Amino acid sequence: MKIDLAVLELTCSRLCHDLISPIGAVNNGLELLEDEQDPELVAEARALAARSARRASILLQAYRCALGNAGNQASFGFGEAIKLARDYLEGGRVTLSGVPAMSPSDLPGGWSKLLLVGVILLSETLPRGGDLALSVTGEGEAARFTITAEGSQIVFADDVKMLLSGDSGAAPLDARNVLAYLTGLVATRLKLKIEASQHGVGRLDFRIL
Repeated sequence: MKIDLAVLELTCSRLCHDLISPIGAVNNGLELLEDEQDPELVAEARALAARSARRASILLQAYRCALGNAGNQASFGFGEAIKLARDYLEGGRVTLSGVPAMSPSDLPGGWSKLLLVGVILLSETLPRGGDLALSVTGEGEAARFTITAEGSQIVFADDVKMLLSGDSGAAPLDARNVLAYLTGLVATRLKLKIEASQHGVGRLDFRIL
């Protein structure tokens, strides 16, 4: 197994960047509880610590499956991927819609991981908020999905699009775009391809072929 140290470092930078805010907020809430006597402020501090701890837990669970080996296990299915995706988006300005009532069956290991990391990646293309509409077709090895991001503004940089090929040489890697590269690697391992196309300023189609 070939391990690219730079990719590991950039992925760790991404994880730390996302986790430092909620963990810092937990610490701030606990510090306020140590000396504060006002009942209302105590209640606010407890609520802050609780919300932030939940957010940190959600991020860890989502990244454990989206970026870690847990997402490759056969036990990690469509339903769990959707739950983690919705938890990840909770409290933000991006929603997930179009989820089928019936989960596709006999999905290959790693397929649901690709779906989860795709949702995380596409949510970042909607800085002003919007909707991610999911469409799933087929079963088993033939299962495919499309995520359509729609909002008032789509931010989809050229380097992110190029790195979806899973080729680290397609563009310079950094902590901002490493998730796109990892998404491409997951698709490549599943022998799938990613097609991403933007339509105007407010729509982006992300297809797994």
